[in-house]
Amino acid sequence: MSMNMIEILKGQLGGMVAGQIAKKFGIDPAVLQSGIGALLPTILGGLLKQASTPEGAQSLDKTLNSPEYDGGLLDNIGDMFSTDNAASSEGDAGGLIEGLFGDKAGMIADIVGKVSGMKSGTAGSLMAMLAPIVMSFLGKQKRSLGLDGGGLANLLMSQKDEIAKSLPGGMAGTLGLTDLGFEDTPANVPASTPAAPPKVTPPAAPSPSGGGIMSKLIPVVILGVLAFVGFKMFNQPAAPTVPDVDADVIDALDNIDMGSAPQDTLGLTGADVTGKLSEIFSGYTETLQSVDDVESAQAAVPEMQSLNEKLGGVTSMLDQLPAGVRSTVTDQIGPMIEPIKAMIDKVLAIPGVGPILQPIVDNMLAKVGTLTSS
Repeated sequence: MSMNMIEILKGQLGGMVAGQIAKKFGIDPAVLQSGIGALLPTILGGLLKQASTPEGAQSLDKTLNSPEYDGGLLDNIGDMFSTDNAASSEGDAGGLIEGLFGDKAGMIADIVGKVSGMKSGTAGSLMAMLAPIVMSFLGKQKRSLGLDGGGLANLLMSQKDEIAKSLPGGMAGTLGLTDLGFEDTPANVPASTPAAPPKVTPPAAPSPSGGGIMSKLIPVVILGVLAFVGFKMFNQPAAPTVPDVDADVIDALDNIDMGSAPQDTLGLTGADVTGKLSEIFSGYTETLQSVDDVESAQAAVPEMQSLNEKLGGVTSMLDQLPAGVRSTVTDQIGPMIEPIKAMIDKVLAIPGVGPILQPIVDNMLAKVGTLTSS
């Protein structure tokens, strides 16, 4: 099982951050979410394409070695979208987009604009602002997991199914991902035009003159054909008789116990656990992002307590998995929780918030510790 990078990044971009982005671009939040949902898999798809060759993977590894992508940006995403920093961030990312997509950047923005309902220019600007966030997330994974170019390629390839499910129509072909086994769907499927009905030519009117030799021959020919058909029908050999099936054979077949197919729920259960964890951690991310003072911290308490209860339920789900699958799932918890820990430190540092949220956070971290030690 692998973590779902798209969902984790969506969680990072929810709550107050989403409000800031929508306000900056002057667009409806629903349009923004649609644009983010199209751009995150697109950017990850571009990185996957780059890392699909040894040279590209090495180049990506070198880029991520930059302190710019050490993951620190993830702790201050809200600041990135403030009025003062937004223009600078967008400008800095221009080279990143050009290096990743080349001359296809405009085409990509057009596709995202069409599927999300935003202008192509807005889609391009949003793409330039999201790309450094994706790179920072990937850079943090590289450092925490000790990945080199090959490891980065494997990590991105583990996201192939999620990327493929989320890409807008026409994007896989634009990014060249069909070479990696992606199926491309058309960006716009025109309605099929029904075929014109065949032109019917009315039969020619019978000759009024009638008579002639043909009128005399036709009845003779018809009688001859009928006689031939009758002869063939009455001289056909009798159809073979199908022997009756022995009653004992029928009874034996009825009494065969076919049994039932074994229920292989291992993959489904493992996927359920990973999906549940991703949902809970995304909820935590969004809730923490909404906290900026004592009042918002108090408002966040019920949701965080609810998430803690759900996290406790995951423990019992995890215990039902075989050891090998359980180990695979728990290996993904570390990368999923690390960004949240950084957010927790930042939120608890807000004056007056620590006493309110610290007990809930401690409870959550204890449950996470139980999960990782399972």
